[in-house]
Amino acid sequence: MIAGKGPVALDGPPAAARPMVVFTRSFRATKDTVRESLLALTDRVRGHVGADLMSRTELVLAELLNNVAQHGRPRGMGAQPLVHMSIVAQPDGLACSVSDDGGLLPGVCLSPRAPDPATYPEGGFGWFLIDHLTQSLVYFRENDRNFVAFTVPVEQAEPH
Repeated sequence: MIAGKGPVALDGPPAAARPMVVFTRSFRATKDTVRESLLALTDRVRGHVGADLMSRTELVLAELLNNVAQHGRPRGMGAQPLVHMSIVAQPDGLACSVSDDGGLLPGVCLSPRAPDPATYPEGGFGWFLIDHLTQSLVYFRENDRNFVAFTVPVEQAEPH
């Protein structure tokens, strides 16, 4: 908040005058449905937030959702994971939550340190990137579902 000004708007009119922008989607995690969902999110939210915020949000969600599509269910072990995604525009950024019924996320994924490329044959930098582009990143697993929540802030945070 700016002293005497109330909540800071993402773009445009003061927060109280703006309509609430919410996007929700449920889908089976495949590369095609991930892309379709990200395009639909962009169409819904693009006019309500700045281009930088939208780009960072797309990058974070693409990394997260593509991980679910690629690693969420071993081949031959049933349908691709079912994903539920919600994004809400708030004065401080885009609040995002994603849940899926894929496999348990390895604990090493949530390490705030950059991974050693020698120990991550596929790169392993996705969660490191997600951690650095978001605030209030939370992961937990309950009733065979993964839950991830975070905010992509209006302003890019300074590097740690």
